[in-house]
Amino acid sequence: MQDTVSSPTSAAPRPFSVLPPPARSLTEGRRLGVQPPQDVRHTCTLMFVAAAVLVLASVRAGWILYTGAAPGSAVQLWVLSVAAVLAAGAVAWLAGPVRRAAPTLWRWSQGGAAAALAVSVGSLYVAARLADTLMLAAGLAGALLSIVVNIALWSTSVIAWCDSEGEHRRA
Repeated sequence: MQDTVSSPTSAAPRPFSVLPPPARSLTEGRRLGVQPPQDVRHTCTLMFVAAAVLVLASVRAGWILYTGAAPGSAVQLWVLSVAAVLAAGAVAWLAGPVRRAAPTLWRWSQGGAAAALAVSVGSLYVAARLADTLMLAAGLAGALLSIVVNIALWSTSVIAWCDSEGEHRRA
């Protein structure tokens, strides 16, 4: 009988194994094992609270639609409800990459926070048209939280945490 011998395996890395897969490189944290600063943790908490307030605005818009209290503005309420849920999902989903210092998704979270501010202003507009106090309170709380989240995402410590390429240090 003939003995078969497999070809020897090389310990050298393959040429393309150095680069991470594209999808993983977007969400991969740059500072693994390092505790984020307190400002970054507070910013992420504020992002989750802002998402909850946006969901409350969406629930209130859905409740107004359900009770039929506003027959003339049903389209505006549907748009507000869907936009609030999408903005809340974006803000909540993007809080994790900010905490893990993923620079690309940190930029997206800034856009998500701006969208949350736009939805909050839209809920204030609908609340003023319908004279709905609960919608006004949800819109006002959402607008204030969105402003604070936008300011926090542009703060110096969050930029220093998430900007691993040093874009802002070169300017």
